Amino acid sequence: MPSIIEINDLSFSYVRGSGEKTLRDINVEIGEGEFVLLAGRSGSGKSTLLRCINGLIPHRYYGTYEGEVYVKDLLVSEADLSHLSQVVGTVMQEVDKQLIGATVEDDIAFGPCNLNLPLEVVRQRVDEALKLMRISHLRDRELHALSGGEKQRVAIAGIMAMNPEIFLFDEPLANLDSDGVRSFTDAVSILRSLGKTIIVAEHRTDILAKMDLDRVMVIEKGELLENTQNVDILYNYKGIFKVPLLPREKKKRLRISYNHKKADSSPVIIFENVSYEYPGGVKALRNVSFQIYEGEKVALLGNNGAGKSTIALLTLGILKPTDGRVTVYGYDTRTVDVYELARYVGYVFQNPYSMLFAKTVKDELSFGPRNLGVEENEIEERVERIARRCHIDHLVEESPFSSSFGEKKRICLGSILTMYPKILFMDEPNVGQDYANYTDFMDFIISLHDIISNLVLITHETDMAIEYTDRTIVLSNGEVIADGPTHRVLADIETLERGKIRITDLVNLGRELTGGKYVLPMKLLENYNIL
Repeated sequence: MPSIIEINDLSFSYVRGSGEKTLRDINVEIGEGEFVLLAGRSGSGKSTLLRCINGLIPHRYYGTYEGEVYVKDLLVSEADLSHLSQVVGTVMQEVDKQLIGATVEDDIAFGPCNLNLPLEVVRQRVDEALKLMRISHLRDRELHALSGGEKQRVAIAGIMAMNPEIFLFDEPLANLDSDGVRSFTDAVSILRSLGKTIIVAEHRTDILAKMDLDRVMVIEKGELLENTQNVDILYNYKGIFKVPLLPREKKKRLRISYNHKKADSSPVIIFENVSYEYPGGVKALRNVSFQIYEGEKVALLGNNGAGKSTIALLTLGILKPTDGRVTVYGYDTRTVDVYELARYVGYVFQNPYSMLFAKTVKDELSFGPRNLGVEENEIEERVERIARRCHIDHLVEESPFSSSFGEKKRICLGSILTMYPKILFMDEPNVGQDYANYTDFMDFIISLHDIISNLVLITHETDMAIEYTDRTIVLSNGEVIADGPTHRVLADIETLERGKIRITDLVNLGRELTGGKYVLPMKLLENYNIL
């Protein structure tokens, strides 16, 4: 097939970076209609390579640029960006940067309107994109009121409405629930049937590996290590990338029994018949009741917009219940200030840029305890201790914005830990991190049991819940539909389907080995020499 993208001897280093090359001597040709997975660790150069294809490099991101990139016979370094944007469409990793409309419909229509298309054509494209991404019900919603996953689907729909020949996706699955993943895979199938060229930079390689890829490219430290049609090459990077599970052999059922004891400690969080309605009439929670006990590690699972983040904001006291009551260590959140609850509850956002603001990492870590009235000498001790525990002590005098994404995540965590909260909410801690990084990060968080009494993970990653929690609460459309031990709740297929929770290889393997009773964590399966 003829090439639509040709890259010759491409190298690049950012002008504001260390001077080290982010890309090194890349040579590759991609044919018309190919479906390509671009895999690599966080910071390996995947996003930079996509920017070189869509023209953001060298036209918007400046640095030392060597080599040539051709897109449909256009030399990217000399082509006009407005022309390139009609050939190449990009869904960025940080979707908030490309959402500009007031409502979902406005945002999706923005691109086609700028192409000066007739109004009836614009409307048709918007309708088709909404339907394709299964977000027609969001048409009139304001963007700021959407969940992270809903925003990601809107961003994808906006590019689809532009109808370019080449689609670049940078971490498109990062915030998507199982329904969103299905929408994405359906959309890719349709785009392929239309002959579109698709390049996906993605950490959730286990999902992409099952999508009939034409090619896999692996990049590491800016160098192209693999460029092959053999999808199984991903198994050479097991532990770095998440790959489909391959049991060593067919195993007999495991005889495993769980004796789940009811908590004998006092509840630290109590939701009593809680409902919450956002301005504009969006009902986020409906008569929700549950208790979380001292020492529990809990997963809040559910589809995008199910109410997971709303529960965290209500616990923090940032939101107040429309009906019902939330208590934290006996404090009614309706009657206490947010800063008072900050001594007990910490919340790490999924996007570090939503938290970082200070000139130095030290200032970030000092801000919380200082506002709680902690003495300066105690603040210094906390900052030193937490920076060391978070492995960011070498960054304390640096700007938090000059750090890597993984370091930013640890800085955000450190800024919460210096307030010594007893309860920690983590919102999608895996987003933006490769499999190796996020498992290391989660193992590190679990090791902080001497600081954190309770961990609550907000996620739609089934395997993360299986691996790191002992209890799971499943939400759907603002209601609790399941609550119990993780190993049992996530083995119930009816619950998973109702909550739109992705049924993963790990779920299927655990159920197979236990006669449908349980799901089992990877570490246990490795101990039994099954993987």
